[in-house]
Amino acid sequence: MRKYEILYILDPQEEAYKRAIGDIKNRYEKIGAKLLNENNMGKRRLAYEIKKKTDGYYYVTQIEVEDIKNLEEFEKDLKHNQDVIRHMKIRL
Repeated sequence: MRKYEILYILDPQEEAYKRAIGDIKNRYEKIGAKLLNENNMGKRRLAYEIKKKTDGYYYVTQIEVEDIKNLEEFEKDLKHNQDVIRHMKIRL
């Protein structure tokens, strides 16, 4: 099993933020990932404008995944999610 930490910058609107977190958790279940830890870092100003947004909610998760191909597919799906402004994955 491989462990990863994923940082998300989510849409600054409260509804979109909650919807994005629910979607992320559902997708973790779909790919068989185990959620080890999560941290809501709150709303922060971005260093520069991303997708015409100047603020975003920072959300960090640590997960454990058995099949890396499922995680790669998950990342491809994230690119099409309008509520996720940016994400970054790090292997632990």
